[in-house]
Amino acid sequence: MCGPLLAVSVASPAQAATAWTVLTTPNRGAIANELYGVAATSATAAFAVGSWYDVSLASPRTLIQHWNGTGWTAVASPNATAFYNELRGVDASSATNAWAVGYANGSSGVNGAPRNTLAMRWNGTAWSIVATPNPGAATRELYGVKVLSTTDAWAVGWYYGVSFVPEALVLHWNGTTWSQVALSGPGDAGNYLSAVSGVASNDVWAVGSYNNTGDARSLRHPLAAHYDGTAWTSTPMPETAAGGYLRAVTALASNDVWAVGSKNGYATPVAYHWNGTAWTEVPTAALAASTGNNLFYGVAGAASDQVWAVGYQSSATGPQLLVQRWNGTAFVNETPPALPFGGQLSAAAATSGPTLFAAGARTDFGDNGGRTDRTLSIRGTGS
Repeated sequence: MCGPLLAVSVASPAQAATAWTVLTTPNRGAIANELYGVAATSATAAFAVGSWYDVSLASPRTLIQHWNGTGWTAVASPNATAFYNELRGVDASSATNAWAVGYANGSSGVNGAPRNTLAMRWNGTAWSIVATPNPGAATRELYGVKVLSTTDAWAVGWYYGVSFVPEALVLHWNGTTWSQVALSGPGDAGNYLSAVSGVASNDVWAVGSYNNTGDARSLRHPLAAHYDGTAWTSTPMPETAAGGYLRAVTALASNDVWAVGSKNGYATPVAYHWNGTAWTEVPTAALAASTGNNLFYGVAGAASDQVWAVGYQSSATGPQLLVQRWNGTAFVNETPPALPFGGQLSAAAATSGPTLFAAGARTDFGDNGGRTDRTLSIRGTGS
């Protein structure tokens, strides 16, 4: 189904370009240090989460870092098993109430089964694991979390259901326990959720992708679902014939929601806007010609005319940081710091000011001379 490609018109003065700075971040291991999620409650308080590779265990371990306004420091984070543990998303409603989510393997190896959901809570002093449901068989993963209050949080991902068909996974925290909430995705061959955001307990959005029987193996369709306080309902999304993925969502108001990802597979970044009635695709800024991947992984906003989408774009020297800003009229390319060996941004968080934090990984060379990943955080400030 092909939908309209529309611009969202908002009267606004031109905004100055964001000033970007690379922030120093710690690395727990010698190789494979990566950040996948970031959340900020102010310009002086933020968390970033991901994983680092423990050579002695031959497995990634959870990684959490905290920003105090001056620098990033590593914070102790638990692991559910002695095997593969990763954190993929984080959110906070205050300095004493944050959640991080991901998954943990029950045996050795990248696909060591069972792979179970993982959630941990910050109480202002320490992170601790909280039990989560594990429906289906063998594999369950959480990728996104939204914290509305101490008694209201959502986590999303996917799991293998009947006959190992991927199904959308939605969990809700009521202040005491996590429980699974039904969401019937539109795909008959797979439904995946990657992110969640909301402005109220009865106004929450989750996004991801789905596929149908007969689709080419790599073909996905964008998926968006809304919670109205009673039930989750999938909403129609415009898309190109070549399909697409949604990776992130941010809700600024009930009639101002952004979702980003890629279309034409991974070839082209894509952005959608919800105006309270329908989703429309909004043109993104043109990129230099590339035959590689170009996509958004994260989105964050401080106001209706201050929204940033982050990810990476292919170049002759490898993947480079991609940042575009919605200025109220159009998306424009920003100029993040160039990295000598490349890198990518996986998530973004915005606070008043505005101050924007983006997190991901940069390519570097390890002690043995081989290429590896180091944690990456950049901060943007502007008007």
